[in-house]
Amino acid sequence: MSKKQIHQSFQLCMMLIGALLFLYIIPEFSVGPLQFKKVDLLSDIKTYQKDNFYKAIQDSIKVKQDSVVKLVEEHCKPGITCIEDYSGDSTALKAFFRALSETKKTKKKLRIAFYGDSFIEGDVFCGSFRDTLQTLFGGRGVGYVPITSTVTGFRNTIKHAFDNWQTASLISRRDSTLEIGPSGYCFVPQNGNWVEYKVSKQRYLREFNTIKLFYRNFDEAAVQYTIDRDTTLHIAELKNSATLQEWTHVGKNIKSIKFEFYPHDSLRLYGAAFEGQDGIYVDNFSLRGNSGISLKGMSDRILTSFSKYRDYKLVILQFGLNGVIEDTLNYRAYTKRMVEVVNKLKRAYPKSSFLLLSVSDRSSNKTGRFQTMNAIPAMRNAQREIAQRTKIAFWDMYEAMGGENSMVKFAQSRPPLAAKDYTHLTFKGGKKLASELVKSLLYADEKYETRRKRKK
Repeated sequence: MSKKQIHQSFQLCMMLIGALLFLYIIPEFSVGPLQFKKVDLLSDIKTYQKDNFYKAIQDSIKVKQDSVVKLVEEHCKPGITCIEDYSGDSTALKAFFRALSETKKTKKKLRIAFYGDSFIEGDVFCGSFRDTLQTLFGGRGVGYVPITSTVTGFRNTIKHAFDNWQTASLISRRDSTLEIGPSGYCFVPQNGNWVEYKVSKQRYLREFNTIKLFYRNFDEAAVQYTIDRDTTLHIAELKNSATLQEWTHVGKNIKSIKFEFYPHDSLRLYGAAFEGQDGIYVDNFSLRGNSGISLKGMSDRILTSFSKYRDYKLVILQFGLNGVIEDTLNYRAYTKRMVEVVNKLKRAYPKSSFLLLSVSDRSSNKTGRFQTMNAIPAMRNAQREIAQRTKIAFWDMYEAMGGENSMVKFAQSRPPLAAKDYTHLTFKGGKKLASELVKSLLYADEKYETRRKRKK
């Protein structure tokens, strides 16, 4: 190539660069129907940097969220996993703390609703949580119990048997006309139906004093029941109403009760409850296979009616295990839908405090040994965001268990604190973790009372 050609090529390049720079500094403009967009010479570089920036952000989510937890823990007593309050004014648990203060003074009844999945079914976790609170603040009774259950074989807080019932749930509803109740279930009696409850040998569950049934009835119907070994048949009419109703029987030192419902065609049952006159009661609303999102399917009007009867001061949500997908780190869709669920429950229970528990640790075997699933910290972080967006309280159960690979330690401990599926707790593991939750709640209550007294 001659010097003249090189010079011409250089001039052409400079002219091209000059033209591009000229277009780069000219803002967008239009001439009639024609729209001229701004030229960005660095768009490819920016896109590359942007992609890498977001990748870096995603990779650092765990680190950033962990740093938030550690910052909170600096203000905690050693051995306590602090409850994180995202209300903005430290009032996320105000309704609960106020009610607890009254219960301490007068033994006034205080109810807690505990929504969860198979992690809490059979009272594995809730049983010890309830027992500890009743030891401290009074209360006798197991609270809510479903009409039918898949865990009657190992639940030790009540003995339970039944036959001839159709069971619909948020997970397995086949009849779309059945309105699902506050526990995630609806029970329809069939011909020859019966259900029997017997006391447990545990300390605060050895007798029934106040027994309740929750139902809807569209025609004339009645419940007949027998108490203990007495053959006397009692019959009570059930109110005809499309809204949720509560039937109550008050007795003393009842050891068992058996119900039969007739005629069965017009009845919808939503559960029973067993309790005393004062103290704390914890209703276990466990539903196997539930990610939490299914709670959107509960009937709003039944929830509203139920809240008038139960008047919960604290609603605890334990979910996440059924929403975790191996190696999936993006839970934005789950977060969005769970925000809707929490807000739905806040509307149903407007006088309640809300506490969201993070997912527990869970392990899988991918390299020849069990390790924490990669998705667990990501789900935990998503749940923290749910608490932030709904302005409720949050407890890091993953951290309280011991963090990474804590489920392995639970399963391999002697005696075992977790099952060999490296997902679910044993009763001993439930007792250990329930104790941690109670300690965290009482520590948060202590801090709340300190702040309240300072304001006086």
